[in-house]
Amino acid sequence: MWIWCEWREVWNLRTKKQILRYLKKERSPWELINLVDSDLNEFVERLKELLEEGLVESINGKLYLTSKGEEERDRLNLRVYNTRCDRCEGRGIVKDPFGVLDEYKKITSNRPRPTAEYDQGYIKEEDVMRRIAFIYERGDLENNEIIVIGDDDLISLGMGLTELPKKIEVLEIDNRLIEYINRVAQEYGFSVHARRFDVREDLPEDLFKKFDVFITDPVETIEGITLFLSRAASGLKGKGSSGYFGLTHLEASLTKWREIEKRLLEMNFVITDMLRDFNVYPMKDNLEIAEKDYLIYRRIYELTGSERIDTDFYRSTLIRIEAIDEVRPIVSGKVELKDEIYVDDESLVTAKATRR
Repeated sequence: MWIWCEWREVWNLRTKKQILRYLKKERSPWELINLVDSDLNEFVERLKELLEEGLVESINGKLYLTSKGEEERDRLNLRVYNTRCDRCEGRGIVKDPFGVLDEYKKITSNRPRPTAEYDQGYIKEEDVMRRIAFIYERGDLENNEIIVIGDDDLISLGMGLTELPKKIEVLEIDNRLIEYINRVAQEYGFSVHARRFDVREDLPEDLFKKFDVFITDPVETIEGITLFLSRAASGLKGKGSSGYFGLTHLEASLTKWREIEKRLLEMNFVITDMLRDFNVYPMKDNLEIAEKDYLIYRRIYELTGSERIDTDFYRSTLIRIEAIDEVRPIVSGKVELKDEIYVDDESLVTAKATRR
C-alpha cells in the first residue's frame, strides 16, 4: 500500500508540474491537455486541485497562473523549451514521401462523415501518409498482404495509391465506408477490397492466417481492445507477422496500458516501436455530435467555463507489434458484448458514453 501511495504521489506531482510549467502564458484547457502527460481523469483532478489551491485561475475560459502560482513555478525551477521539430511536427517522418498526398486528399474529400454509432473518428490526411511511411520504413508494406479492421481513416486507399502492397482486405461494419472504399478502389484499380464485419463475430474462415500485417484503431476499453486485437491477430500468418494500432494516453491510463501490454505478451507479441501522439484527430471534422455532449467537455466547462474546444487535443500513440512465435488470440468465437466494448470510466471523448 505504501509503495502504491508513493507512486501515485509522484505521478500527481508530475502532472501538476507540467500544468504549472506550460501556464507560463495563458492557455485554454484544451491547449493544456495537449501538452500534459496524463489521462483525462488525472488531468481534471490535478487542475481542480491547482484551482482550489489558488495557484491557477480561470478567466473567460482561459487559464492563468496567479502570483502564488508563479512563485511555485519558480520554486520548482520549471521552464518551457521548444523540443519539437517544426518541419515534421515532432513525428520524425515527412508527410508525403510517396508524392500522393494531394491525390489522397482528393479521394477523401467526399468521404462519409464519422458517426457516434460506431465510435468513429479519423486522423489528418498528412498523418495517414506518415503512418503509411512508417509501415514502409519497417518493411511491412511492399508486396505484403494486409488486413485492416475498421477503416474510417481510409488508410487502405492511401496504401493503394503507393502501389506497394500485394493485397489489402478491409473489414468494416459501416456500409457507407464499405461502398465508398470499394467504389474508389475499382475506379483507381487498387488491390483493395472491403467487406462487412462485426468484431463480435469470428474472423471469416477464408481470412484466417492469410496476412502479413494488420492495421486497426481499436476502442480503448480492455474488453474492446482485446477483442479487436484478437480478431486482427487471427488473420496473421504467424511468427514474424506484424500489427499496427493506435492507443491514447487520454482515455487509457497507465494501469490500462499495463493490462494491454500483458495481453499482447499473452498473444506472443512484443512491442517494437511506439511513436507518441503520432496520430492527430482534427476536432472540427470529428465532432459528429455537439462538443457539449462529450463528457470531457462537460467536466472542463464546469471547472473553467471554457465554452469551445479550440485545439486538436485528441492524439494517439502509434504502436507496432511483432509476433515472436505462433499467434495466440485471447478471444475466439462469437461474443456477446454491447456498450462495454466502447465505454468504461475513462471514456471521456467517446460519444457513446453520453448516450447510455
